[in-house]
Amino acid sequence: MLARIAPPLFIALAVSYWLTLFLPAWPGEPVHKALPMLLAAWTLAAALPRRTGLPLALGFVFAAAGDAFLAVDRQALLIQALASFLVTQLAYSVAFVHRAAPLHERLVARLAAIAFGAAMLAWMWPGLDEFRLPVTAYVAVLALMTVLAAGVGDRLGRVFAGAALFMLADSLIGVNRFVGEFAHSERIIVAIYTTGQYLIFTGALRVFGRPAAATDPRGAPS
Repeated sequence: MLARIAPPLFIALAVSYWLTLFLPAWPGEPVHKALPMLLAAWTLAAALPRRTGLPLALGFVFAAAGDAFLAVDRQALLIQALASFLVTQLAYSVAFVHRAAPLHERLVARLAAIAFGAAMLAWMWPGLDEFRLPVTAYVAVLALMTVLAAGVGDRLGRVFAGAALFMLADSLIGVNRFVGEFAHSERIIVAIYTTGQYLIFTGALRVFGRPAAATDPRGAPS
């Protein structure tokens, strides 16, 4: 029941938050922004087997924390937000590796993720200064998460699409901070990021909710 109700409720909460970005800031904004991720965490922990449900739930909890940090102050708390998202990516990677195709498969998608990460890092590099080492490590983990997501599910479904959008959104946060701000950046980034998280959430419910015996090592139906 929870797994059926949670996805439309996630959409309702996420869209209602996005619409508030056209209004003046208000005190409840950080909580409102975090609610869809907390709902996803609760649902995944309850609906999925422990070895995948718990790391995914942990990832969504830290995503909620990162969202709250950015809602409070996008500039002053950016490092705390990115640290939270780093834990999210590591937690997702732990879950993805359980049902991912071998690394030599689906090379086009995997190499595209690596190439995109490298291109974004090169673009930001001149403005990174003392942040070069931590940002390089962050981009590496982000690319790893996306590479692993490419092997999850069948025929590069929702989980990979969500991870790719998550990677794009985080890259745009970096561009906005280290290259230059662009118009409507918060609305654009939030829309991309939230869509990506929704796809990871619903894709995980579909893929990881299957009994392991019903899938081959690549996560496709046997």
